[in-house]
Amino acid sequence: MSVGRREFIIGSVGVAASSQLLGGCSDDSGDKGPLGPDGGTPGEQVNTALFAHGVASGDPLADAVILWTRVSVVDGANVELGWLVSKDPLLTSPVKSGTITATSDADFTAKVDVTGLEAGTTYYYAFSAAGRGRSVTGRTRTLPTHLDHARIAFTSCANYQNGYFSAYRALAARNDLDVWLHLGDYIYEYKAGEYADATLAAVRSHVPTKEAVTLADYRGRYAQYRTDADLLALHRQHPLIAVWDDHEFANNAYVGGAENHDPDQGEGDWTERKRAASRAFREWLPIRVVDADPVPKISRSFKFGELFDLIMLDTRILARDKQTGDDSTFGDVGTDPAAWADPKRHIIGAEQEAWLLNELTQSSARGARWRLIGNQVIFSQGRNPLDSMDPHGIIYSDFWDGYQADRNGVIDGILQGGIKNVVFLTGDIHSSWAFEISKNPFDKAIYDPAAGLNGFAIELVGPSVTSLALEDDPGNAMAAPVLLPTVNPHLRFSEFTRKGYVLLDVTNERLQAEWWFVTQFKAPNDAAEVLGKAYTCQQSAALLVETTTATPPKDAPPLIA
Repeated sequence: MSVGRREFIIGSVGVAASSQLLGGCSDDSGDKGPLGPDGGTPGEQVNTALFAHGVASGDPLADAVILWTRVSVVDGANVELGWLVSKDPLLTSPVKSGTITATSDADFTAKVDVTGLEAGTTYYYAFSAAGRGRSVTGRTRTLPTHLDHARIAFTSCANYQNGYFSAYRALAARNDLDVWLHLGDYIYEYKAGEYADATLAAVRSHVPTKEAVTLADYRGRYAQYRTDADLLALHRQHPLIAVWDDHEFANNAYVGGAENHDPDQGEGDWTERKRAASRAFREWLPIRVVDADPVPKISRSFKFGELFDLIMLDTRILARDKQTGDDSTFGDVGTDPAAWADPKRHIIGAEQEAWLLNELTQSSARGARWRLIGNQVIFSQGRNPLDSMDPHGIIYSDFWDGYQADRNGVIDGILQGGIKNVVFLTGDIHSSWAFEISKNPFDKAIYDPAAGLNGFAIELVGPSVTSLALEDDPGNAMAAPVLLPTVNPHLRFSEFTRKGYVLLDVTNERLQAEWWFVTQFKAPNDAAEVLGKAYTCQQSAALLVETTTATPPKDAPPLIA
Protein backbone atom coordinates (compact mmCIF):
# COMPACT_ATOMS: atom_id res chain seq x y z
CA MET A 1 0.00 0.00 0.00
CA SER A 2 1.16 3.48 -0.81
CA VAL A 3 -0.89 6.23 0.65
CA GLY A 4 -1.84 9.81 0.24
CA ARG A 5 -1.97 9.37 4.02
CA ARG A 6 -3.11 12.89 4.86
CA GLU A 7 -6.48 11.98 3.32
CA PHE A 8 -6.89 9.57 6.23
CA ILE A 9 -8.80 12.16 8.17
CA ILE A 10 -9.56 14.85 5.66
CA GLY A 11 -11.25 13.09 3.12
CA SER A 12 25.75 -32.60 1.52
CA VAL A 13 29.44 -33.82 2.12
CA GLY A 14 30.40 -35.83 5.22
CA VAL A 15 30.37 -34.09 8.58
CA ALA A 16 34.12 -34.33 9.06
CA ALA A 17 34.84 -33.08 5.55
CA SER A 18 32.35 -30.24 5.80
CA SER A 19 33.61 -29.06 9.17
CA GLN A 20 37.13 -28.98 7.77
CA LEU A 21 35.85 -27.07 4.74
CA LEU A 22 33.92 -24.47 6.71
CA GLY A 23 35.68 -24.20 10.02
CA GLY A 24 34.23 -21.91 12.68
CA CYS A 25 33.93 -18.20 13.14
CA SER A 26 36.67 -16.55 15.17
CA ASP A 27 34.62 -13.58 16.36
CA ASP A 28 31.07 -12.27 16.44
CA SER A 29 31.52 -10.20 13.30
CA GLY A 30 32.79 -13.08 11.21
CA ASP A 31 35.28 -10.87 9.38
CA LYS A 32 38.41 -12.70 10.52
CA GLY A 33 39.66 -16.10 9.50
CA PRO A 34 37.69 -18.97 11.03
CA LEU A 35 39.05 -21.70 13.24
CA GLY A 36 39.08 -25.28 12.11
CA PRO A 37 37.34 -28.11 13.98
CA ASP A 38 40.34 -28.57 16.29
CA GLY A 39 40.17 -24.93 17.34
CA GLY A 40 43.41 -23.93 15.65
CA THR A 41 43.71 -25.28 12.10
CA PRO A 42 42.81 -22.55 9.63
CA GLY A 43 39.65 -23.22 7.67
CA GLU A 44 38.14 -21.27 4.80
CA GLN A 45 38.27 -17.50 5.20
CA VAL A 46 35.06 -15.49 5.26
CA ASN A 47 34.55 -14.07 1.77
CA THR A 48 32.08 -11.19 2.05
CA ALA A 49 32.35 -10.44 -1.67
CA LEU A 50 31.43 -13.98 -2.68
CA PHE A 51 28.59 -14.09 -0.13
CA ALA A 52 27.64 -10.41 -0.27
CA HIS A 53 23.98 -11.17 0.44
CA GLY A 54 24.73 -13.02 3.63
CA VAL A 55 22.83 -15.98 5.03
CA ALA A 56 19.28 -16.47 6.23
CA SER A 57 17.03 -19.12 7.71
CA GLY A 58 13.30 -19.52 7.81
CA ASP A 59 10.11 -21.55 8.07
CA PRO A 60 11.34 -23.51 11.11
CA LEU A 61 9.61 -26.72 12.14
CA ALA A 62 10.26 -28.92 15.16
CA ASP A 63 12.73 -31.02 13.16
CA ALA A 64 13.68 -28.86 10.17
CA VAL A 65 14.56 -25.39 8.94
CA ILE A 66 15.34 -23.73 5.60
CA LEU A 67 18.87 -22.34 5.21
CA TRP A 68 19.59 -19.76 2.48
CA THR A 69 22.50 -18.00 0.82
CA ARG A 70 23.52 -16.58 -2.55
CA VAL A 71 26.73 -16.65 -4.54
CA SER A 72 27.31 -13.03 -5.51
CA VAL A 73 30.43 -13.46 -7.67
CA VAL A 74 29.86 -15.99 -10.43
CA ASP A 75 32.53 -17.48 -12.74
CA GLY A 76 30.37 -20.11 -14.40
CA ALA A 77 26.84 -21.43 -14.73
CA ASN A 78 26.73 -23.31 -11.43
CA VAL A 79 28.53 -23.10 -8.09
CA GLU A 80 28.70 -26.05 -5.72
CA LEU A 81 28.44 -25.11 -2.07
CA GLY A 82 29.04 -27.00 1.11
CA TRP A 83 26.82 -26.32 4.11
CA LEU A 84 27.22 -27.17 7.76
CA VAL A 85 24.95 -27.04 10.81
CA SER A 86 26.44 -27.07 14.30
CA LYS A 87 25.33 -26.60 17.88
CA ASP A 88 27.96 -23.95 18.61
CA PRO A 89 28.79 -20.63 16.94
CA LEU A 90 32.36 -21.77 16.17
CA LEU A 91 30.88 -24.64 14.12
CA THR A 92 33.02 -27.15 15.99
CA SER A 93 30.10 -29.46 16.90
CA PRO A 94 28.64 -30.29 13.48
CA VAL A 95 25.40 -32.27 13.37
CA LYS A 96 24.37 -31.95 9.72
CA SER A 97 26.18 -31.15 6.49
CA GLY A 98 25.85 -31.49 2.78
CA THR A 99 26.24 -29.85 -0.60
CA ILE A 100 23.92 -27.79 -2.74
CA THR A 101 24.33 -26.12 -6.12
CA ALA A 102 23.62 -22.45 -6.71
CA THR A 103 22.38 -22.20 -10.30
CA SER A 104 21.73 -19.38 -12.70
CA ASP A 105 18.14 -20.60 -13.01
CA ALA A 106 17.59 -19.60 -9.36
CA ASP A 107 19.62 -16.36 -9.61
CA PHE A 108 22.47 -18.18 -7.84
CA THR A 109 20.46 -18.37 -4.63
CA ALA A 110 20.65 -21.66 -2.73
CA LYS A 111 18.20 -23.09 -0.22
CA VAL A 112 18.46 -26.33 1.71
CA ASP A 113 15.72 -27.83 3.87
CA VAL A 114 17.72 -29.33 6.74
CA THR A 115 15.76 -32.14 8.40
CA GLY A 116 16.37 -34.47 11.32
CA LEU A 117 17.08 -31.68 13.80
CA GLU A 118 16.17 -31.55 17.47
CA ALA A 119 13.12 -29.58 18.55
CA GLY A 120 13.48 -26.25 20.36
CA THR A 121 17.21 -26.07 19.66
CA THR A 122 19.46 -23.21 18.56
CA TYR A 123 21.79 -24.09 15.69
CA TYR A 124 24.56 -22.26 13.85
CA TYR A 125 25.32 -22.71 10.16
CA ALA A 126 27.43 -21.52 7.26
CA PHE A 127 28.03 -22.13 3.55
CA SER A 128 31.33 -22.48 1.68
CA ALA A 129 32.57 -22.64 -1.89
CA ALA A 130 35.70 -24.80 -1.73
CA GLY A 131 38.83 -22.79 -2.37
CA ARG A 132 36.93 -19.51 -2.65
CA GLY A 133 35.88 -18.87 0.94
CA ARG A 134 32.88 -19.19 3.21
CA SER A 135 29.91 -17.18 4.39
CA VAL A 136 29.49 -15.60 7.78
CA THR A 137 27.94 -17.84 10.41
CA GLY A 138 24.20 -17.67 10.86
CA ARG A 139 22.02 -18.61 13.81
CA THR A 140 18.64 -20.33 13.66
CA ARG A 141 16.24 -22.21 15.90
CA THR A 142 13.79 -25.08 15.48
CA LEU A 143 10.29 -24.94 16.91
CA PRO A 144 9.70 -26.56 20.29
CA THR A 145 7.36 -29.45 21.00
CA HIS A 146 6.84 -28.17 24.55
CA LEU A 147 6.86 -24.47 25.38
CA ASP A 148 5.46 -22.19 28.06
CA HIS A 149 7.12 -18.90 27.06
CA ALA A 150 7.89 -17.43 23.65
CA ARG A 151 9.11 -14.10 22.32
CA ILE A 152 8.52 -13.18 18.70
CA ALA A 153 8.47 -9.92 16.77
CA PHE A 154 6.80 -8.78 13.58
CA THR A 155 7.59 -6.12 11.00
CA SER A 156 6.26 -4.85 7.68
CA CYS A 157 6.69 -2.14 5.04
CA ALA A 158 10.41 -1.51 4.59
CA ASN A 159 10.86 1.10 1.87
CA TYR A 160 14.59 1.31 1.11
CA GLN A 161 14.28 4.79 -0.40
CA ASN A 162 12.45 6.32 2.57
CA GLY A 163 14.82 5.58 5.43
CA TYR A 164 17.34 3.32 7.10
CA PHE A 165 16.33 -0.03 8.53
CA SER A 166 16.95 0.92 12.16
CA ALA A 167 14.12 -1.34 13.31
CA TYR A 168 15.90 -4.32 11.77
CA ARG A 169 19.10 -3.34 13.54
CA ALA A 170 17.28 -3.18 16.88
CA LEU A 171 15.67 -6.57 16.33
CA ALA A 172 18.97 -8.17 15.38
CA ALA A 173 20.28 -7.14 18.80
CA ARG A 174 17.47 -9.01 20.60
CA ASN A 175 19.12 -12.38 21.01
CA ASP A 176 16.20 -14.07 22.79
CA LEU A 177 13.63 -14.09 19.96
CA ASP A 178 12.21 -17.43 18.88
CA VAL A 179 11.30 -16.18 15.42
CA TRP A 180 10.85 -13.02 13.35
CA LEU A 181 7.71 -12.49 11.25
CA HIS A 182 7.51 -10.27 8.19
CA LEU A 183 3.94 -9.47 7.17
CA GLY A 184 4.66 -8.05 3.75
CA ASP A 185 6.19 -5.22 1.70
CA TYR A 186 9.67 -6.64 2.21
CA ILE A 187 10.63 -4.71 -0.95
CA TYR A 188 9.01 -1.87 -2.90
CA GLU A 189 8.59 -1.98 -6.65
CA TYR A 190 8.74 1.76 -7.39
CA LYS A 191 11.32 3.34 -9.68
CA ALA A 192 14.23 5.35 -8.32
CA GLY A 193 13.07 8.47 -6.52
CA GLU A 194 9.37 7.59 -6.52
CA TYR A 195 7.56 7.36 -3.17
CA ALA A 196 10.85 8.27 -1.50
CA ASP A 197 12.49 10.68 0.90
CA ALA A 198 13.90 13.33 -1.43
CA THR A 199 17.16 13.61 0.47
CA LEU A 200 17.72 9.90 1.06
CA ALA A 201 16.86 8.99 -2.51
CA ALA A 202 20.23 10.39 -3.52
CA VAL A 203 22.06 7.78 -1.42
CA ARG A 204 19.45 4.99 -1.19
CA SER A 205 17.93 5.16 -4.66
CA HIS A 206 16.30 2.01 -6.00
CA VAL A 207 18.23 -0.38 -8.23
CA PRO A 208 17.32 -1.02 -10.96
CA THR A 209 16.28 2.59 -11.48
CA LYS A 210 13.14 1.57 -13.38
CA GLU A 211 10.05 0.17 -11.71
CA ALA A 212 10.36 -3.56 -11.02
CA VAL A 213 8.25 -5.37 -13.62
CA THR A 214 10.29 -8.28 -15.01
CA LEU A 215 11.98 -11.18 -13.26
CA ALA A 216 15.36 -9.49 -13.68
CA ASP A 217 13.95 -6.30 -12.16
CA TYR A 218 12.57 -8.02 -9.07
CA ARG A 219 15.74 -10.05 -8.60
CA GLY A 220 17.78 -6.86 -8.80
CA ARG A 221 15.56 -5.16 -6.23
CA TYR A 222 15.89 -8.04 -3.75
CA ALA A 223 19.65 -8.04 -4.35
CA GLN A 224 19.80 -4.37 -3.44
CA TYR A 225 17.72 -4.71 -0.29
CA ARG A 226 19.78 -7.69 0.80
CA THR A 227 22.97 -5.62 0.84
CA ASP A 228 21.54 -3.45 3.64
CA ALA A 229 23.70 -4.11 6.70
CA ASP A 230 20.79 -4.02 9.15
CA LEU A 231 18.69 -6.46 7.14
CA LEU A 232 21.71 -8.75 6.75
CA ALA A 233 22.24 -8.72 10.51
CA LEU A 234 18.61 -9.55 11.27
CA HIS A 235 18.54 -12.45 8.81
CA ARG A 236 21.78 -13.73 10.29
CA GLN A 237 20.47 -13.90 13.86
CA HIS A 238 16.81 -15.00 13.63
CA PRO A 239 14.75 -17.42 11.56
CA LEU A 240 12.10 -15.72 9.43
CA ILE A 241 8.49 -16.58 8.66
CA ALA A 242 7.24 -14.29 5.89
CA VAL A 243 4.28 -13.60 3.65
CA TRP A 244 4.03 -11.17 0.78
CA ASP A 245 1.73 -8.16 0.52
CA ASP A 246 1.30 -5.89 -2.49
CA HIS A 247 4.68 -4.22 -3.03
CA GLU A 248 6.41 -7.52 -3.65
CA PHE A 249 4.25 -7.28 -6.79
CA ALA A 250 2.77 -3.77 -7.32
CA ASN A 251 0.84 -1.29 -5.22
CA ASN A 252 -2.70 -2.40 -4.27
CA ALA A 253 -2.34 -5.72 -6.06
CA TYR A 254 -5.21 -8.17 -6.39
CA VAL A 255 -5.59 -11.48 -8.18
CA GLY A 256 -6.20 -9.91 -11.60
CA GLY A 257 -4.11 -6.75 -11.51
CA ALA A 258 -2.86 -3.84 -9.43
CA GLU A 259 -3.34 -0.10 -9.09
CA ASN A 260 0.33 0.27 -10.06
CA HIS A 261 0.21 -2.02 -13.10
CA ASP A 262 -0.58 -0.46 -16.46
CA PRO A 263 -0.15 -2.51 -19.66
CA ASP A 264 -0.69 0.67 -21.69
CA GLN A 265 2.53 2.03 -20.17
CA GLY A 266 4.55 -0.94 -21.35
CA GLU A 267 4.28 -2.97 -18.13
CA GLY A 268 3.12 -6.06 -19.98
CA ASP A 269 0.83 -8.87 -18.93
CA TRP A 270 -0.17 -8.96 -15.25
CA THR A 271 -0.02 -12.75 -15.06
CA GLU A 272 3.58 -12.73 -16.26
CA ARG A 273 4.51 -9.93 -13.86
CA LYS A 274 2.86 -11.77 -10.98
CA ARG A 275 4.74 -14.96 -11.80
CA ALA A 276 8.03 -13.08 -12.04
CA ALA A 277 7.48 -11.34 -8.71
CA SER A 278 6.49 -14.52 -6.88
CA ARG A 279 9.46 -16.39 -8.35
CA ALA A 280 11.91 -13.76 -7.10
CA PHE A 281 10.20 -13.82 -3.68
CA ARG A 282 10.64 -17.57 -3.25
CA GLU A 283 14.21 -17.45 -4.60
CA TRP A 284 15.37 -14.68 -2.29
CA LEU A 285 13.57 -15.55 0.94
CA PRO A 286 14.04 -18.65 3.12
CA ILE A 287 10.49 -19.86 2.56
CA ARG A 288 9.48 -23.51 2.19
CA VAL A 289 7.47 -23.85 -1.03
CA VAL A 290 5.68 -27.16 -1.58
CA ASP A 291 3.23 -25.88 -4.21
CA ALA A 292 4.43 -26.27 -7.82
CA ASP A 293 2.07 -23.57 -9.10
CA PRO A 294 3.83 -20.62 -10.85
CA VAL A 295 2.35 -18.40 -8.12
CA PRO A 296 2.50 -20.75 -5.13
CA LYS A 297 0.25 -20.65 -2.11
CA ILE A 298 1.94 -19.03 0.87
CA SER A 299 -0.76 -19.74 3.47
CA ARG A 300 0.74 -22.17 5.99
CA SER A 301 0.85 -22.85 9.72
CA PHE A 302 3.44 -23.50 12.44
CA LYS A 303 3.10 -25.17 15.85
CA PHE A 304 4.94 -23.62 18.80
CA GLY A 305 4.46 -26.53 21.15
CA GLU A 306 1.15 -26.33 22.97
CA LEU A 307 1.59 -22.60 23.55
CA PHE A 308 0.31 -21.31 20.22
CA ASP A 309 -0.23 -21.99 16.55
CA LEU A 310 0.82 -19.41 13.97
CA ILE A 311 -1.33 -19.30 10.84
CA MET A 312 -0.09 -17.21 7.91
CA LEU A 313 -2.59 -15.93 5.32
CA ASP A 314 -2.54 -14.57 1.78
CA THR A 315 -5.02 -11.70 1.61
CA ARG A 316 -3.42 -10.20 -1.48
CA ILE A 317 -2.68 -12.47 -4.46
CA LEU A 318 -4.52 -15.79 -4.11
CA ALA A 319 -8.17 -14.72 -4.32
CA ARG A 320 -8.60 -10.96 -3.73
CA ASP A 321 -10.99 -9.13 -6.05
CA LYS A 322 -10.23 -5.61 -7.19
CA GLN A 323 -10.71 -2.93 -4.55
CA THR A 324 -13.78 -0.75 -4.89
CA GLY A 325 -12.09 2.48 -3.89
CA ASP A 326 -9.45 4.94 -4.99
CA ASP A 327 -5.94 4.71 -3.51
CA SER A 328 -5.76 8.51 -3.30
CA THR A 329 -8.23 8.77 -0.42
CA PHE A 330 -9.35 6.93 2.67
CA GLY A 331 -13.03 6.35 3.14
CA ASP A 332 -13.61 5.59 -0.55
CA VAL A 333 -16.13 8.41 -0.81
CA GLY A 334 -18.68 7.78 -3.53
CA THR A 335 -18.24 4.02 -3.54
CA ASP A 336 -21.46 2.03 -3.36
CA PRO A 337 -21.43 0.46 0.13
CA ALA A 338 -23.32 -2.53 -1.26
CA ALA A 339 -20.09 -3.58 -2.99
CA TRP A 340 -18.35 -3.96 0.36
CA ALA A 341 -20.91 -6.56 1.45
CA ASP A 342 -21.22 -8.34 -1.92
CA PRO A 343 -20.86 -12.08 -1.20
CA LYS A 344 -19.32 -12.55 -4.64
CA ARG A 345 -16.32 -10.40 -3.75
CA HIS A 346 -13.44 -12.06 -1.88
CA ILE A 347 -10.20 -11.23 -0.08
CA ILE A 348 -9.16 -14.78 0.84
CA GLY A 349 -11.70 -16.90 -1.05
CA ALA A 350 -13.74 -19.92 -0.01
CA GLU A 351 -10.87 -22.43 -0.15
CA GLN A 352 -8.52 -20.42 2.05
CA GLU A 353 -11.36 -19.50 4.42
CA ALA A 354 -12.19 -23.18 4.91
CA TRP A 355 -8.50 -23.94 5.45
CA LEU A 356 -8.16 -21.12 8.01
CA LEU A 357 -11.20 -22.23 10.00
CA ASN A 358 -9.99 -25.83 9.95
CA GLU A 359 -6.57 -24.74 11.23
CA LEU A 360 -8.21 -22.75 14.02
CA THR A 361 -10.49 -25.65 14.91
CA GLN A 362 -7.63 -28.16 14.97
CA SER A 363 -5.52 -25.78 17.05
CA SER A 364 -8.27 -25.43 19.61
CA ALA A 365 -8.93 -29.17 19.64
CA ARG A 366 -5.28 -30.01 20.30
CA GLY A 367 -5.23 -27.68 23.29
CA ALA A 368 -2.98 -24.88 22.04
CA ARG A 369 -3.45 -21.87 24.30
CA TRP A 370 -3.32 -19.18 21.58
CA ARG A 371 -3.96 -18.85 17.85
CA LEU A 372 -1.95 -16.11 16.06
CA ILE A 373 -2.94 -15.16 12.53
CA GLY A 374 -0.34 -13.43 10.36
CA ASN A 375 -2.36 -11.19 8.08
CA GLN A 376 -1.51 -8.39 5.66
CA VAL A 377 -4.34 -5.84 6.06
CA ILE A 378 -6.57 -4.67 8.92
CA PHE A 379 -9.24 -7.24 9.78
CA SER A 380 -11.22 -5.16 12.28
CA GLN A 381 -14.17 -3.01 11.30
CA GLY A 382 -13.40 0.69 11.03
CA ARG A 383 -15.31 3.89 10.47
CA ASN A 384 -14.00 7.14 9.09
CA PRO A 385 -14.89 9.90 11.59
CA LEU A 386 -15.03 12.65 8.96
CA ASP A 387 -16.56 10.96 5.98
CA SER A 388 -18.95 13.70 4.90
CA MET A 389 -20.70 11.43 2.40
CA ASP A 390 -21.44 8.68 4.89
CA PRO A 391 -20.61 9.02 8.60
CA HIS A 392 -20.73 5.24 8.83
CA GLY A 393 -18.43 4.70 5.86
CA ILE A 394 -15.41 2.45 6.11
CA ILE A 395 -11.85 3.71 6.44
CA TYR A 396 -10.38 1.97 3.43
CA SER A 397 -11.67 -0.63 0.96
CA ASP A 398 -8.25 -2.30 0.72
CA PHE A 399 -8.84 -3.63 4.27
CA TRP A 400 -11.13 -6.54 5.12
CA ASP A 401 -13.81 -3.82 5.41
CA GLY A 402 -13.99 -3.86 1.63
CA TYR A 403 -14.68 -7.62 1.63
CA GLN A 404 -17.19 -8.01 4.42
CA ALA A 405 -18.65 -11.36 3.33
CA ASP A 406 -15.28 -13.07 3.74
CA ARG A 407 -14.73 -11.39 7.09
CA ASN A 408 -18.18 -12.40 8.30
CA GLY A 409 -17.45 -15.97 7.28
CA VAL A 410 -14.30 -16.00 9.39
CA ILE A 411 -16.04 -14.31 12.34
CA ASP A 412 -18.98 -16.71 12.21
CA GLY A 413 -16.66 -19.70 12.02
CA ILE A 414 -14.71 -18.56 15.08
CA LEU A 415 -17.83 -17.79 17.11
CA GLN A 416 -19.74 -20.91 16.13
CA GLY A 417 -16.71 -23.05 16.85
CA GLY A 418 -16.22 -21.48 20.27
CA ILE A 419 -12.61 -20.76 19.39
CA LYS A 420 -10.83 -18.59 21.97
CA ASN A 421 -7.59 -16.65 22.18
CA VAL A 422 -7.41 -15.54 18.55
CA VAL A 423 -4.92 -12.77 17.78
CA PHE A 424 -4.61 -11.12 14.36
CA LEU A 425 -1.14 -9.74 13.57
CA THR A 426 -1.25 -7.13 10.83
CA GLY A 427 1.02 -4.87 8.78
CA ASP A 428 0.50 -2.80 5.61
CA ILE A 429 -0.86 0.49 6.95
CA HIS A 430 2.48 2.05 8.08
CA SER A 431 1.03 2.90 11.48
CA SER A 432 0.22 1.33 14.84
CA TRP A 433 -3.23 0.19 15.98
CA ALA A 434 -4.75 -2.12 18.60
CA PHE A 435 -8.33 -3.42 18.38
CA GLU A 436 -10.70 -5.62 20.30
CA ILE A 437 -12.67 -7.51 17.66
CA SER A 438 -16.43 -7.94 17.92
CA LYS A 439 -18.99 -9.16 15.42
CA ASN A 440 -20.41 -5.64 15.56
CA PRO A 441 -18.39 -3.26 17.72
CA PHE A 442 -20.81 -0.40 16.96
CA ASP A 443 -23.79 -2.16 18.60
CA LYS A 444 -23.75 -1.75 22.39
CA ALA A 445 -26.00 -4.78 22.72
CA ILE A 446 -23.07 -6.85 21.40
CA TYR A 447 -19.96 -4.90 22.34
CA ASP A 448 -19.80 -2.73 25.45
CA PRO A 449 -16.81 -3.47 27.71
CA ALA A 450 -18.23 -1.20 30.40
CA ALA A 451 -21.26 -3.50 30.56
CA GLY A 452 -19.18 -6.67 30.38
CA LEU A 453 -19.90 -7.30 26.69
CA ASN A 454 -16.50 -8.01 25.21
CA GLY A 455 -15.06 -8.97 21.87
CA PHE A 456 -13.94 -12.44 20.87
CA ALA A 457 -10.43 -11.69 19.52
CA ILE A 458 -7.84 -8.93 19.32
CA GLU A 459 -5.84 -7.36 16.51
CA LEU A 460 -2.35 -5.88 16.77
CA VAL A 461 -1.17 -3.70 13.88
CA GLY A 462 2.51 -2.89 13.59
CA PRO A 463 4.21 0.26 12.30
CA SER A 464 6.29 0.35 9.17
CA VAL A 465 10.05 -0.09 9.17
CA THR A 466 10.43 3.08 7.08
CA SER A 467 7.39 3.63 4.85
CA LEU A 468 5.55 6.94 4.97
CA ALA A 469 2.51 7.42 7.21
CA LEU A 470 1.56 10.87 8.54
CA GLU A 471 4.94 12.11 9.72
CA ASP A 472 4.88 14.78 7.01
CA ASP A 473 1.41 15.89 8.11
CA PRO A 474 1.60 16.69 11.85
CA GLY A 475 -1.91 18.12 12.01
CA ASN A 476 -3.61 14.92 10.95
CA ALA A 477 -1.06 12.81 12.83
CA MET A 478 -2.28 14.48 16.02
CA ALA A 479 -5.95 14.50 15.07
CA ALA A 480 -6.32 10.89 14.00
CA PRO A 481 -5.76 9.23 17.41
CA VAL A 482 -8.27 11.66 18.94
CA LEU A 483 -11.02 11.41 16.32
CA LEU A 484 -10.87 7.73 15.41
CA PRO A 485 -11.99 6.42 18.83
CA THR A 486 -15.06 8.65 18.73
CA VAL A 487 -16.59 6.35 16.11
CA ASN A 488 -14.54 3.21 16.77
CA PRO A 489 -15.16 2.14 20.39
CA HIS A 490 -13.12 -1.04 19.92
CA LEU A 491 -9.96 0.88 18.93
CA ARG A 492 -7.64 0.95 21.94
CA PHE A 493 -4.56 2.60 20.42
CA SER A 494 -3.36 4.27 17.25
CA GLU A 495 -0.19 6.17 16.27
CA PHE A 496 0.73 7.54 12.85
CA THR A 497 4.32 8.73 12.63
CA ARG A 498 6.75 6.40 14.37
CA LYS A 499 8.69 3.46 12.92
CA GLY A 500 9.60 0.16 14.50
CA TYR A 501 8.10 -3.23 15.23
CA VAL A 502 5.84 -5.13 17.62
CA LEU A 503 7.27 -7.54 20.20
CA LEU A 504 5.05 -10.33 21.52
CA ASP A 505 5.80 -12.02 24.82
CA VAL A 506 3.54 -15.07 25.10
CA THR A 507 2.86 -17.34 28.07
CA ASN A 508 0.07 -19.78 28.87
CA GLU A 509 -1.72 -17.14 30.94
CA ARG A 510 -1.30 -13.97 28.90
CA LEU A 511 0.04 -12.31 25.79
CA GLN A 512 1.80 -8.95 26.00
CA ALA A 513 2.21 -6.79 22.90
CA GLU A 514 4.82 -4.02 22.90
CA TRP A 515 5.21 -1.35 20.22
CA TRP A 516 8.90 -0.48 20.06
CA PHE A 517 9.73 2.67 18.13
CA VAL A 518 13.17 3.58 16.83
CA THR A 519 14.35 7.08 17.63
CA GLN A 520 16.05 7.59 14.28
CA PHE A 521 15.44 6.15 10.81
CA LYS A 522 16.70 8.96 8.60
CA ALA A 523 20.35 8.34 9.53
CA PRO A 524 22.34 5.08 9.40
CA ASN A 525 23.75 2.85 12.11
CA ASP A 526 21.31 3.70 14.88
CA ALA A 527 19.45 1.05 16.90
CA ALA A 528 18.18 3.29 19.70
CA GLU A 529 14.56 2.52 20.55
CA VAL A 530 11.86 3.32 23.08
CA LEU A 531 8.80 1.50 24.30
CA GLY A 532 5.89 3.39 22.77
CA LYS A 533 2.90 1.41 24.04
CA ALA A 534 2.17 -1.97 25.62
CA TYR A 535 -0.98 -4.01 26.22
CA THR A 536 -1.65 -7.34 27.86
CA CYS A 537 -4.40 -9.77 27.00
CA GLN A 538 -5.28 -12.49 29.48
CA GLN A 539 -6.20 -15.94 28.29
CA SER A 540 -9.88 -16.19 27.21
CA ALA A 541 -10.47 -12.49 27.88
CA ALA A 542 -10.09 -10.73 24.48
CA LEU A 543 -9.52 -7.51 26.40
CA LEU A 544 -6.54 -5.20 25.93
CA VAL A 545 -5.23 -3.72 29.18
CA GLU A 546 -2.54 -1.06 28.97
CA THR A 547 0.69 -1.50 30.90
CA THR A 548 3.79 0.67 31.19
CA THR A 549 6.20 -2.15 31.98
CA ALA A 550 8.12 -3.96 29.27
CA THR A 551 8.60 -7.69 29.57
CA PRO A 552 12.14 -8.75 30.55
CA PRO A 553 14.36 -10.69 28.14
CA LYS A 554 14.58 -14.43 28.51
CA ASP A 555 17.18 -15.74 30.91
CA ALA A 556 20.40 -17.10 29.35
CA PRO A 557 19.54 -16.51 25.69
CA PRO A 558 21.57 -18.39 23.06
CA LEU A 559 24.85 -16.92 21.90
CA ILE A 560 24.63 -14.68 18.86
CA ALA A 561 26.26 -15.81 15.62
